Amino acid sequence: MKKKCYPYFIFLLITIGIEVFFCNWRFWESLSFPHAKPGYQVSIAGNLTPDDPEFPDQELQVIRFKNLNQNLQNIKLDLLCEGNGCTASLPLQISFSDDGRSQISYKGEHTYIQNLKQTQYIRIHAYGNVKDLHITFTNPEDARYTLLSTEMNAIRPLILQPLRLFILFIFSVIVYTVYHHRDFFTSVYSGSYTKRKRIVLSAAMLHILLFVSVLFSNPFFWQKTAYPHPQEYHYLAEALTQGQVSLLVDPSEELKQLTNPYDNSLRYRENVYYFWDFAYYNEKYYVYFGIAPVLAFYLPYYLITGSHLPNPVPILICELFFILGVFLFIEEIVQRYYRLNIPLGIRLLFSSAIIFGSGAFFIARRPDIYSVPIVMGLALTVWGWYLWLHSRQADQTLKRSSLISGSCCMALVAACRPQLILGSFLAFFFFLPELKNLSQKKNQKYLILALVPFIIVAAGLMFYNQIRFGSPFDFGSSYNLTTNDMTRRGFVIDRFFSGIHTYLFQLPNLQPVFPFIRYVSFETDYIGEITREYTAGGLLVCNPILIFTLLTPPLIRKQKSTMLMFALLTLLIGLSIMFIDIQGAGLLQRYFSDFAFFLFISALFIAFSLMIDIHSRELRIALIYLMIFSLVLSILYNLSLYFLPDADNILLTNPQLYTQLYGLFH
Repeated sequence: MKKKCYPYFIFLLITIGIEVFFCNWRFWESLSFPHAKPGYQVSIAGNLTPDDPEFPDQELQVIRFKNLNQNLQNIKLDLLCEGNGCTASLPLQISFSDDGRSQISYKGEHTYIQNLKQTQYIRIHAYGNVKDLHITFTNPEDARYTLLSTEMNAIRPLILQPLRLFILFIFSVIVYTVYHHRDFFTSVYSGSYTKRKRIVLSAAMLHILLFVSVLFSNPFFWQKTAYPHPQEYHYLAEALTQGQVSLLVDPSEELKQLTNPYDNSLRYRENVYYFWDFAYYNEKYYVYFGIAPVLAFYLPYYLITGSHLPNPVPILICELFFILGVFLFIEEIVQRYYRLNIPLGIRLLFSSAIIFGSGAFFIARRPDIYSVPIVMGLALTVWGWYLWLHSRQADQTLKRSSLISGSCCMALVAACRPQLILGSFLAFFFFLPELKNLSQKKNQKYLILALVPFIIVAAGLMFYNQIRFGSPFDFGSSYNLTTNDMTRRGFVIDRFFSGIHTYLFQLPNLQPVFPFIRYVSFETDYIGEITREYTAGGLLVCNPILIFTLLTPPLIRKQKSTMLMFALLTLLIGLSIMFIDIQGAGLLQRYFSDFAFFLFISALFIAFSLMIDIHSRELRIALIYLMIFSLVLSILYNLSLYFLPDADNILLTNPQLYTQLYGLFH
């Protein structure tokens, strides 16, 4: 027992040492700073402190340090903010003059967090002695600042953070455990079916707990709003209860009178009231999002309770099913086509990378109305695939209940996110033996059973589209009142160049300071209307495991195996959906979820096929380590998207959590 506990005791000592000496190295550094010289002046708006430590009522605030004339290593700044406008994070612009530059010039920015003591200390790197120094910041509205104290060359406190210490210890234990049980990743799992199933379900539960925590970490999306957007499904639920598909709210007369209601600049210029991002057609409002989520979640909830369902709830439910479905689908694939010859650790790691890389984690951090049909479509797709695979029994007959259930899932995808219905083409792969022998009556029955759900759902959707927009094939997405006139968008080949670069090859914007990642800038020579929001980086660049998809064509030329053809088909489906999004929608971070899942599945089949075909143990082990490295990088990148600084990130909506996370890295 003592021998088993000994490594963990060593890890605890190491993590304590890291926390004390490495994470607090600024404390040890500050012990060598020279004593501050007196005689300098500190002023706010020309008033010397502490005579008047309050900042004046103005937007730009400046703290001036005059006649410092000393070797300045740091400044301790203690600010007090009062009022409703106080922000969790206050950027301070630092400017000073020194022996190397006699004129005051801007040197950098420091993030000040009132509740985080270590941010009170500003590290200075000057050329020789500092002469004068200015600290500038923008005063938020309804916020009143007071300068409590300042100190030069202050000794920083030794701050031990239990959470960081715990994370470091757990990380070291995980690394040790993985190394000690590395056969779990390099050798075929030999345990029982029950134990294997328990491990898979435990991994799924860990992911579910993480996603649930993330969903509840941002209170912004759980709040009620008085604005029509993002309540599209709420309005549709109310309309459906009255037996109509157009909304119960009439558009304003000003909107009806516009020569082109889809012209955003015209609506703004005429000061017209309208429902943002609702479909407008023949002087009525519609919801162009897929109808499946409202039928499955919003309408039943409204009928039962009389109130409306918050958008994060259906996202939560769908993400739970999506996570579980991915683990089950990968296990089913490995069991049926690779005879369980893929190490269990690699399967679990790949499943995790698929879940994070598909955009499900980004949706969890930002569970808005747009993500509801996307994540429901993904959940239905993976469960449809799983049930189709599960329908094949040992005697090569098909289990009818699983076959029909899988087809129902796949058919309903069109009622969520129409472009994802392309995933149904994988039926040609799943049921190839039956399709080759359609002369047999049993195969004909299977085909009819599989097609019936598609026919029913297609008929319903075509009728729904016909009574709304006069065409069975018009889903109404071009009629939405948004930033540009989607009715005139058309097909432009030049859009592909910017779109492919953004979605696949754009380098991420990594930074050396928390939160370490930013949205990338967008530059293009495309002269025309392009719908775009900030994105974080291209799939192939930020998820190196997807590089395996580039091996698909040469591998197929070498050998045309079933699994390689499956990889090619999923790759083509993913790229086709990406092309549809580029032309029909635009370049947005959430649209990665439409096609990333298919690219990850394609990479999985290529990687697993390579593992099976390589007979040299040394090469196989090298491939496994390369896969582990690529998968871990992909997971870490997608985890980092949680900190992206957009309009409703946790810095603004959950400042307490942001402060805790910020403190882990400072």
